[in-house]
Amino acid sequence: MKKAVQYVVRSIKYFIYCAIFLTIVLYVLSLANMVQWDINQMFNEGAKSVWKIAAMLAVISAIYPLVGFQKRKLMLAGSWEERKAEIIELMEQRGYRLEKVDVNGATFRYRNVINRISKMLEDRITITQDFGGFEIEGLRKDVVRLVMHLEYKLNSEL
Repeated sequence: MKKAVQYVVRSIKYFIYCAIFLTIVLYVLSLANMVQWDINQMFNEGAKSVWKIAAMLAVISAIYPLVGFQKRKLMLAGSWEERKAEIIELMEQRGYRLEKVDVNGATFRYRNVINRISKMLEDRITITQDFGGFEIEGLRKDVVRLVMHLEYKLNSEL
């Protein structure tokens, strides 16, 4: 149930983010006299076009959480208690701050407010101990970078 609510919230955030971005782009174009700031002149079908664009944004926003977030295996030897200090230190070097620590892992957030806002406040990275290693969850782009960085740094020290 929690995952479904999180999915809906992410979809709504992305829809609002895209709608605001599109509105800003159209407004800047109108200031540059490249388009008229009149719906009937801006779009071929007037207000109908706005609903079509909104529907398209809704579809994209519904798909984005499926492809934009992931869980990935982090291949590190040892337990969370053994590796906790190293992982926290490396995450802090990458611009994250520790949000919460529990028995099996930790969650991190960006320290930089601009980075957090640019990621629609969906910047949380969760690292948990899993059978045979660790699991890292968050934005796909960040997860891929962090897995490569953590595996390289922590496995090369052995």
